[in-house]
Amino acid sequence: MAEINQSNLHLILHWKTAGMAELWARDLGISPLAALMRLYSTDFYRRLEDESTKLWTNSPEQLYILFRHAA
Repeated sequence: MAEINQSNLHLILHWKTAGMAELWARDLGISPLAALMRLYSTDFYRRLEDESTKLWTNSPEQLYILFRHAA
């Protein structure tokens, strides 16, 4: 199994953020794409992109809960 590091983290972030965006879109009543674009501009996403935070180890559902509590 390959090790996750800063250079390959982007390979798993797409499905994690897509899941988060779907949940957020449902809560906001907007499209998943609109939610995803908003998510990309948040401090939470910047932390998610940083492998050292280990946020990426959470499921999309867990990430969404953390995101909503951080907002």
